[in-house]
Amino acid sequence: MTGLQAERPTDPRLARAPGSPSTRQLWVVVRGDSLQSIAARHSGRVADWRRIAELNGIDDPSRLRPGQTLLLPGPAEY
Repeated sequence: MTGLQAERPTDPRLARAPGSPSTRQLWVVVRGDSLQSIAARHSGRVADWRRIAELNGIDDPSRLRPGQTLLLPGPAEY
C-alpha cells in the first residue's frame, strides 16, 4: 500500500486516509468483502454500508472489486 500507513494490528486492509480528517480511513477490498461486511467490521453496524457507499460514489453495492480502495467515514460522519 504505497503512501499509506497501515493501522495494525486491527486489520491489514485498513489505513489512514492521507489528507483527510484523522478519523477517516482507507479500506482495501478483498475477495468476499461487501459493503455490509465492511460496515459491520468498521462501525459495528451493518446499516452503515449506505454511508460508505455514498462517500465513495457507489451506486451498485454488489460491484466491489478486489483491490478497490474505499474511504471509510469517521465516527462523527455516520
